[in-house]
Amino acid sequence: MRVGAKPFDLTVLETDVMDERKIFCRAVIIVGLLLSWQLAHGASAPIKVTLHIPSKSLSLMPYYFGKDKGFFAAEQIEPQLVMMAPPTAIAALVGGELDFSSTTGAATSAIMRGLPLRRVFYVQQDPVHALVAQPEIKSVRDLVGKAVGVTALTDAVGMSANVILRANGIEPGKVTLLAMQVTDNAIQSLITKRVSATLLAPPYVEELEAKGYVKLAEARTYAPLSFIGLVSSTEAIKKTPQKVYGMIAALHRTMNYILNPANRNEVIQYVSTYHKIDLPLAEKAFAAQMLGYSKDGSKPRASVEKEIEIYRESLKLAKTFTPEDLEDMSLLRKVQEATGSKNR
Repeated sequence: MRVGAKPFDLTVLETDVMDERKIFCRAVIIVGLLLSWQLAHGASAPIKVTLHIPSKSLSLMPYYFGKDKGFFAAEQIEPQLVMMAPPTAIAALVGGELDFSSTTGAATSAIMRGLPLRRVFYVQQDPVHALVAQPEIKSVRDLVGKAVGVTALTDAVGMSANVILRANGIEPGKVTLLAMQVTDNAIQSLITKRVSATLLAPPYVEELEAKGYVKLAEARTYAPLSFIGLVSSTEAIKKTPQKVYGMIAALHRTMNYILNPANRNEVIQYVSTYHKIDLPLAEKAFAAQMLGYSKDGSKPRASVEKEIEIYRESLKLAKTFTPEDLEDMSLLRKVQEATGSKNR
């Protein structure tokens, strides 16, 4: 050792090494905790699903309302609502480009033609669409020789139009049905007089009536067709039942809230804001829509059987079908059991 040099303090050196080891161990623990949190956070991240909607009518309002209220998030579901024509949506659903569709009508035509789809939830058990016409048209029979707008020829709107026309003694071909693809197009075609009438849901019916248009007929008077609900592929029901269950649970939670009389004022205010209409009109439209909502996500068997016969006749199908061929209510029953709801 050099003369005058200060000797090493081994005790201090050992202490420094121990401190560094402690710091390192603490850092490892912190990193481990952060990774664990990230893994746990990732596991609980919402499942993103794509859902087809044909319009923004009150029939579809539960999807928007449930999303805004956080009912879908509570079930770990993040729905992305995509508007498109029902036939296009059904093709996308079968092809795996969509997770779900809300149009039970177009899905029914597809199912009865052999495509692997099933209804898994009913937002509506009865139709609320009405046939709305130009102010100068006073009866359904006045439509002979004229054009009527529908979203699609083989969905519930197109089927209802055919049933209404036949029930009023109008033979096929006497009225031209034009496929409008989406509701906005149907409304615009009515306003511009491209069509003489079209089938619409609340609040569009009430808005147009206030402007002088005429409500000629209500779909539920003629046929108990299903318009809005939740449709899934049979493959998704088998391979990703948790995703389908989450969607059903979120819709079930949403509908229970909407149907609760204690929440009526809040829902009407939402309708008013959502559609940019005044409260009295929102209340009138909501009252009309309430007539069609399912109380528990299901539909009476007799109504489904009647619906099957209407589709068979319209599609000219000889094959017979049962409600089980159209729907799979197994996951809805599980949701009902979990929430203490009454099964049908």
